[in-house]
Amino acid sequence: MLFRSQGELVSNHLLTPTSPPALPLAREQYDRPYQDQLNNVLRLYFEKLNANVNNLINNTGGRHLQFPYAAIQRTTDKTFTANTATQVTLDQNDYLNGCTNSGADGIEVVYNGLYNYQFSIQFANSAAATHTAWVWLRKNGVDVPGTGSKFDVPPKHGSSDGYLIVACNFYIDLTAGDTVEMWAAVENTSVYMKAYAAQTSPFAMPAIPSVVVTLTYVSTYEV
Repeated sequence: MLFRSQGELVSNHLLTPTSPPALPLAREQYDRPYQDQLNNVLRLYFEKLNANVNNLINNTGGRHLQFPYAAIQRTTDKTFTANTATQVTLDQNDYLNGCTNSGADGIEVVYNGLYNYQFSIQFANSAAATHTAWVWLRKNGVDVPGTGSKFDVPPKHGSSDGYLIVACNFYIDLTAGDTVEMWAAVENTSVYMKAYAAQTSPFAMPAIPSVVVTLTYVSTYEV
């Protein structure tokens, strides 16, 4: 359900599920009351179909459709062994529909399709020199071609670590039961993914996740 700004409760789903109507049994001979009853049943059925079609084809018809999606984050730091490919798991499921995430592996999809995988990472570097980090995707444990990225994380400034926010997105085709995973590596252990808890001072601010991932269904695809 949704609330209008005035507080009025309105429905978020204007599409009405329909099923074939139960038609009255025909008479041996023409009977006008029977015909009127039959016409009325059909009229009500087609009115529902017409309303659904009109709701879909208007300027905001897409709001009535639901697609598979996932919005997940990591709420803790992630450290690495130098020059070692490491899976980055995600521990907080914000929104899931047609996807699952156990927190121990990647995101598993329930439906075949072409998906848009997007991520944002907050890298930190506690060293006095710039160091490199790499991020890429794997599907069912196998590297996905063309999904690698390389980032140079700036050095610390005085007592404050250097920081770099990185973001990428990739289209990836997935079959029901497939899992898409984030993997990363760093050249020096001083580079890590940094998370912060919510704060109240010197000003109130929500928590900062170390990693945010969204997976959105785009379309069916030809195998």
